[in-house]
Amino acid sequence: MNTERFTSQSNNEDDRSVIEIPKSVVKIGAVALAALGLAGAANASGLFYSPKSPEKGPSPAHQVAQVVENYSNGVITELPEDTEIHTVTLEEGENPTSAAEAAMEEYNEENPENKIDPNEARSSIYETAVYMKDLYKSKTGDSEIQPGTTVNIAIGDINGDGKPSIAITKIEDKSK
Repeated sequence: MNTERFTSQSNNEDDRSVIEIPKSVVKIGAVALAALGLAGAANASGLFYSPKSPEKGPSPAHQVAQVVENYSNGVITELPEDTEIHTVTLEEGENPTSAAEAAMEEYNEENPENKIDPNEARSSIYETAVYMKDLYKSKTGDSEIQPGTTVNIAIGDINGDGKPSIAITKIEDKSK
């Protein structure tokens, strides 16, 4: 093992302290600084380019909500071909969200090989429920949805990602 010290201290003729650094340590330091300089220059010039993660677009649930919003505003006149509309009449204690979650559970029981992702479904149900409740309120003036109100629930590949989705597409009080 090399027992050479990195520095040594002695006094010169004027009795001032002098720190001596061996040439090997100076060479190692010079090489390290040169390597850091090269790495910095390479990084600055883009040689170490690491692409950022791809830009994430809207979530699948948000895509579903956007399709439903476009559908309800007449921007598109039909939902995708394989989408089924289930009409549910709300009973006492039910709301559009609970009706849609019940429809999702029923669909998943009937289609175990092609289930709707529950987490994504809850997000799309929530987003579309908020939008449809606001639309219902603006059309009827009622902020509360009463039993007997009908809710249209769409199930299918709504956003075109090849996976089944669920959304609330309409809330209507036929008594008005």
